[in-house]
Amino acid sequence: MAVTGMATIDYLYVLDSHPVEDSENPVRQHDVVVGGPAGRGAIAAARLGNGGVKLYLLCGTGVHAEVLRTELGKEPLDATLFERKQVSQHSAVIVTADRGTRSTIWLPQPYADDEFLTELPSVFDGADGALLDCTDPVLSTAAITSCRERNVPIVIDTGGYKESSEAYLRGIDYIVSPQKFFGERTPGVSLEHAMEQAFDDFRPRVLVVTQGQRGGVFLDETGWHRYRGHPVETKDSCGAGDTFHGAFAWAVAAGADTAAALDIASWSAARKCAVFGNGGIPDSIQLQQFLAGEA
Repeated sequence: MAVTGMATIDYLYVLDSHPVEDSENPVRQHDVVVGGPAGRGAIAAARLGNGGVKLYLLCGTGVHAEVLRTELGKEPLDATLFERKQVSQHSAVIVTADRGTRSTIWLPQPYADDEFLTELPSVFDGADGALLDCTDPVLSTAAITSCRERNVPIVIDTGGYKESSEAYLRGIDYIVSPQKFFGERTPGVSLEHAMEQAFDDFRPRVLVVTQGQRGGVFLDETGWHRYRGHPVETKDSCGAGDTFHGAFAWAVAAGADTAAALDIASWSAARKCAVFGNGGIPDSIQLQQFLAGEA
């Protein structure tokens, strides 16, 4: 499986509640973890599959880039990072102790350039699936072209709606979006109507909407389906979506049908939320326990 897009370093801080202007707020807990849709998604896939994941991305220079390399090196994946001369991407993430909700302050990663794009196609050679995001339209377009040339199934994490994604979402195998994507793309209509419109416009194999602990729904050529949530006591919701997308992409690449893949993804995201940082992202042993009804 191959992953490209945005990976960053998240500096996590747990506060009692979200800070107000001109206040002092003691940190109750802190951690340093890999974040971003590609970074955390790749980790989720690699842990479930016990390896077999290639991550290809750009980063800046300096201490934050070194921390990113170090943290990725602790995971069972093959990460290739291309440095560019700018402060490397990183985020300060405030997580509240009372509800586990978050606020994020972030610096962006470098955008794809000709040198990076020249090397990109080889990343998908022999891949059984690809996970992409919509953070860089040029990178997304090039990665989609490379996957289609190699008949690699694509899972794409749209994040919130971006008009630039209209140019390349058509014909993607699996489009996975939060509910807000549809409200932003087609405001003033029901979720059902907005999803049907997106399905007609993009013609994916499967269109998925995520709804947090409620699970979500998906639409394919056979109609509407719901997948279940796995409610937990939330300790840290940061990266739940990234974990979901990585687990789903891994499960699809491993041969699971859509319903089974979404159940694995929903469970994986819940496990991530139950633990502060990335420690809750499950591995292959925990997955086997879950599938056996033991977790």
